[in-house]
Amino acid sequence: MHLQMNRILKCFSALPKSLHTSLRSYYDCTEGCVSFEEATLLYCLARYVHTGCIVEVGSYRGRSTVFLGRGSLDGSKAPVYAVEPHTDFVGILGGVFGPQDRRAFFQAMLNCGCSEIVSLVNLSSEDFTSNWRKPVALLWIDGDHRYEGVKRDFECWKQHLNADAVIAFDDADNPDLGPRRLIEELTTHEGFIEGLTIGKVSVLCRETEDVRNDSE
Repeated sequence: MHLQMNRILKCFSALPKSLHTSLRSYYDCTEGCVSFEEATLLYCLARYVHTGCIVEVGSYRGRSTVFLGRGSLDGSKAPVYAVEPHTDFVGILGGVFGPQDRRAFFQAMLNCGCSEIVSLVNLSSEDFTSNWRKPVALLWIDGDHRYEGVKRDFECWKQHLNADAVIAFDDADNPDLGPRRLIEELTTHEGFIEGLTIGKVSVLCRETEDVRNDSE
């Protein structure tokens, strides 16, 4: 297994009871579409970011954002940018999203102590990334799940990824949705490996020498 993925899996599998209790309280007071296990994975991913920043595409009411924020606060305090326009939108799975979610997002950041580590970017990726300059160490994509949407979000951020960046996709277990189709392209043609899967979340990283050696 990729060394970075191994560290993250150990974090996920061996949470102290007190930390598990704290994370559960954050989960219970927020709204979102990830399970507790998936949210905990995001916490562990963010905790192991040591350089660059964390970018979330698709924040809804802030549950996943909180777990990224809390993981960063318990790690190296990398800034978290939540890219969420909060405009009226109906997802491919029937979810209804819009400006009404913004208040809940801000409340979640305040309630969970993430308001100083998280910055909300109330724009879409394509409207925002042209002038972006910060290296991205962790990219969490949970926006438009149509193939065209998820590919567009990834392509917007691709040039800003660190060499050892980690990319996580939600709803990656459904072969009829965009994330799975894009993951197949990235692992087949662009040198990424699917290093870890928890629930419907899959985590990718670039293939490195230690991974090739492990497979030989």
